[in-house]
Amino acid sequence: MPVLENARHEKFVQCLITGMTQRKAYRESFASSNRWKDNTVDSRASELLKVSEVLGRYKELQEEAQDEAILTRKERMVKLSEIAKDDEYPGDQIRAIDTLNKMDGIYTKKLELSGEVKAKNPYAELTTEELRRIAHGDDG
Repeated sequence: MPVLENARHEKFVQCLITGMTQRKAYRESFASSNRWKDNTVDSRASELLKVSEVLGRYKELQEEAQDEAILTRKERMVKLSEIAKDDEYPGDQIRAIDTLNKMDGIYTKKLELSGEVKAKNPYAELTTEELRRIAHGDDG
């Protein structure tokens, strides 16, 4: 979504993204609102944020900010590699190497299943006497 055509609306959204409250962002964007009561400003700010273009722009900028805050895979691997090379904290080195190995898929993965295994027992219908004969190697 491009920059909002209404400069005051764009400024309002930009102020919100920087961490201002709706009230402060509205007053920063609309100078005349500095003379208004807080309740009026709060109401107008809330209404403005509900406008689809304003809300859409806000969500877009919020998502961009989150994307920038997330380390890429390469950045994480570089940071872990730095920790792994730091001899001052051996415990951290081991954990960093372990994490790097997991990221690379070096370890085999353990798969656990729950539930029943339904297999037919070939000896289920034999009598005790027949089972004894088989156990002793008697064929007859």
